[in-house]
Amino acid sequence: MIFSTLFLALMCCSKNNQEPYLYSVPLLADDGWSVGDADKAGLRTGVLSEMMDYIRETNGDNIHNILIFKDGKLVFEEYFEGYLYVSEPPGTNGDYIQYDRETDHYLASVSKTVTSVIFGAAVKEGYITDLDEKVVDIFPEYSNILVGEKANITVKHLLTMSSGLSWDESSTPYGDPANDVTLLFSSADPMAEILNNAMIASPGEEFLYNSGGTNILGAIVEQYTGMSLLDFGNQYLFDPLEVQGGSWQGMAGGLIFASGGLFLRPRELAKIGYIFLNDGYWKDTQVVNEQWIEESTTGHILTKGRTLPLATSYGYQWWVMNFNNGNITYPCFFAAGWGDQYMFVFPGQDMIVVFNGGNYLRSGSISQFSLVRDYILEALD
Repeated sequence: MIFSTLFLALMCCSKNNQEPYLYSVPLLADDGWSVGDADKAGLRTGVLSEMMDYIRETNGDNIHNILIFKDGKLVFEEYFEGYLYVSEPPGTNGDYIQYDRETDHYLASVSKTVTSVIFGAAVKEGYITDLDEKVVDIFPEYSNILVGEKANITVKHLLTMSSGLSWDESSTPYGDPANDVTLLFSSADPMAEILNNAMIASPGEEFLYNSGGTNILGAIVEQYTGMSLLDFGNQYLFDPLEVQGGSWQGMAGGLIFASGGLFLRPRELAKIGYIFLNDGYWKDTQVVNEQWIEESTTGHILTKGRTLPLATSYGYQWWVMNFNNGNITYPCFFAAGWGDQYMFVFPGQDMIVVFNGGNYLRSGSISQFSLVRDYILEALD
């Protein structure tokens, strides 16, 4: 115990006595990304340096990386020390490491957005054609469960988290048998576990955060393509994006944990954001079509401050909001996950900001939303 206290004290002293941050252009790697100078891209490095000094002077932030992409180039890339994610029990600390560009990071609910992109690839390839199709017609084997108002749940309701099904993953910790996410891993039939939940609103009536619905979306991809979600995702998303890292947790019955089990490198995650700024293309390959991009990133239902208070509406597994800096409004859609995993996409500025963090069991001392508003948007010329 004395050793641990001393160790933490030394860490704090080391952090608070660092030299002022000096910006440097990110290193070019063999991953398909171009790199560039932030100043030349219209991001003042003096302001970004102020952000880094603030982070390095603040204890308890648990930020693992910050990457900024502007005009199709990586212009800012910084990594920090921190603990690896451990799933038993969920969110506990693994080894203490220096994060870097080759570290696969746990993405938590950012996985939902990636599942939606894979779903969009299945739409582009013609496997899925009707978002108004009822779930009971896709999975007639669950017709004894999908009765009453449940029989009216459609694919679009799942995409927009407006199915009306109850879901609780916040009243008890992950790993607790009463937690709905935990039940997905202990149940022999996760689909039945999800669909057996009570209806607390009519389909399409209101936003209710529901990780279960995302896993049904993954199962729909499997039903229509005849491939596992991961195999289809590899062929139509990850391979075209030249993803070299990554892994994805599974559940009972061979299903992929579509709502939360993905690990990716930060540079790889950003490629998924980039195709939404580039008409669905990575290089010469179109992954999703332009209509899917438009529909996915449009707010279909108001979130009313639920789950993420700053978000105003929800698209197809994307959060939607406006950032305000001074008198300027910056429309944004973003992916978000437990532990402070964020990918913010600003279409008007052709900019992507990626954060990963380790705040699974407690809140961090720095808000990523504030960093975006007060520093990154402030840095724009």
